[in-house]
Amino acid sequence: MQRLFCTFRVERRLFGVDILDVKEVTAETTHTRVTHAPEEVLGLVNIRGHIYLALDLRRLLGMPATELTLESRLLLFKPSVGSAFGVVVDQISEIQTADANHIEKFTRNDHEFAATNVQRVDLIDSVCKLGTELLVVLNPRRFLAIVEQKLAATA
Repeated sequence: MQRLFCTFRVERRLFGVDILDVKEVTAETTHTRVTHAPEEVLGLVNIRGHIYLALDLRRLLGMPATELTLESRLLLFKPSVGSAFGVVVDQISEIQTADANHIEKFTRNDHEFAATNVQRVDLIDSVCKLGTELLVVLNPRRFLAIVEQKLAATA
């Protein structure tokens, strides 16, 4: 069985999410800050009259904040993942096909991944070797949970 992933780069590392969770990818990253929002929240983005919460994937992963460039993209998720939100990534990559037999559930002591600077390993669902590169598959359903936890802690 084959699985498709929408892949993207964050600090030159290859990450991805299941293509079935993705609504669209847009170059629109202009956002309006939300006062007193956690650092993971970039702000609100208006896409064709619909308002989306834009999250900083770098911050969610425990990395330094995103610096928007011409290659930055906003990856929007379907409502089945969470209510009107997306993440800003450094650069969109291509759709990758992976055989389900090559996808391994991620464990916290995964030695190949230990050298990276991702601190929020709870966002990682699985890993997959693609040629010479490791694809880190994230679970976008956990993204909003981090923001909600931070909001609850400050309330």
